[in-house]
Amino acid sequence: MLSSVHNAIRILQTFSKTETELGITELSMRLGLAKSTVFRLMKTLNETNLVEKNQETQKYQLGIAAFELGFTVYHSMELRRVSVPVLDKLAKSINRVVRLGVYDKGGVVYLVKLSPNGESGTKSKIGDRIPTHCSAIGKMLLAHQSNDEVVRVIEGGLPRYTNNTIVTASDLEKNLIEIRQKDYALTMEELRDGISSVAVPVKNDLGKVVGAISITGSRASFSLNQIEQYVRELRQCSRLITEQMGMDYY
Repeated sequence: MLSSVHNAIRILQTFSKTETELGITELSMRLGLAKSTVFRLMKTLNETNLVEKNQETQKYQLGIAAFELGFTVYHSMELRRVSVPVLDKLAKSINRVVRLGVYDKGGVVYLVKLSPNGESGTKSKIGDRIPTHCSAIGKMLLAHQSNDEVVRVIEGGLPRYTNNTIVTASDLEKNLIEIRQKDYALTMEELRDGISSVAVPVKNDLGKVVGAISITGSRASFSLNQIEQYVRELRQCSRLITEQMGMDYY
């Protein structure tokens, strides 16, 4: 099974800008695989839309699913590239940890984490997967998912991390409604004791939420006035990121 996966990846990596179409025989010779093996793998890749067959040439080319995967990676890289200087300036001006995260299969993946002094600050790292129901970025992003996706996340369980963690479906659904109305999400010691966070969405020019940015700090640094200031700062950064992203990418 592992060898089949490895060979399927090798096949996909053989395509390039200069060679967009390849046949079974060509792939067999280049990869040193039997034609029957290549044919079987291409059949599977074709069924999953990772490759598609040109009926005129009888050769294969990368399919729409491969494009979608590549676009997802590119989008995340571009979003991160644009966000870093904006969020770095914010982290230093407010002396707090700031993050950029995106939604992925019921969780949040952090693409950016910056602290004012360059230290790691709180425990989470870039690339970490964080639960949605108890993080500010997570709740912000979950609030903009479909009802079916919200139900799927809830059915997957809402584990408790602190005494303040939301662990019931009704409480979470009520919180998500409030987040949509206010257009920001707040957590007060819901993932870790003593740590609070506030997040706002990052949208494209069509109004679609493509990520979220947050400010994190000690519970003592999250008074009502401070939260209002954080939200203003985050919204300004969100607008800057949207403007600089180059919306023709969406």
